[in-house]
Amino acid sequence: MYRVLANKREGRILVTGKEKDLELLAEGWDLLLESLDWEEAFEYALEIAGDDVVEWYYDEAVKKKHLAGLVAS
Repeated sequence: MYRVLANKREGRILVTGKEKDLELLAEGWDLLLESLDWEEAFEYALEIAGDDVVEWYYDEAVKKKHLAGLVAS
């Protein structure tokens, strides 16, 4: 499950598949989207970002592209 979390006070949006990042909700972040698809979550984050900084884990993006390549083979 991938999630889009936002902290408007800090101007940050995080795309994450890591369960531990749900701890950010207790620190004032908001859960904006849950998706089984990393690209859907990432595209949503970019759409809503405006001037906010979008952050993501490089390993999750690479894993998604690698898996997509295996399926296409």
